[in-house]
Amino acid sequence: MAFFESNGLRLLLSPPEKKEFAHASSVVYFQVSDIRDSYERLAAADVRFVDEPHMVAKMWKTETWMVFFEDREGNRHALMSEVVV
Repeated sequence: MAFFESNGLRLLLSPPEKKEFAHASSVVYFQVSDIRDSYERLAAADVRFVDEPHMVAKMWKTETWMVFFEDREGNRHALMSEVVV
């Protein structure tokens, strides 16, 4: 996993974590300030989530949280939030 950041835009590069993701596609990550609130509002609006918000990394005093969802065409994307603890 590698992160690249330039002028507030972060790019994450990594190999697919599961066989189901090993195809020509990109996951778009949307950064939100409160992942739980965003998840609940979007779920109430019938966004199709595939999991619940969960911590994916802890670096020093920062936790990175994500939750994945599918768009209308079946592409997988995610909300992400960084929390200072």
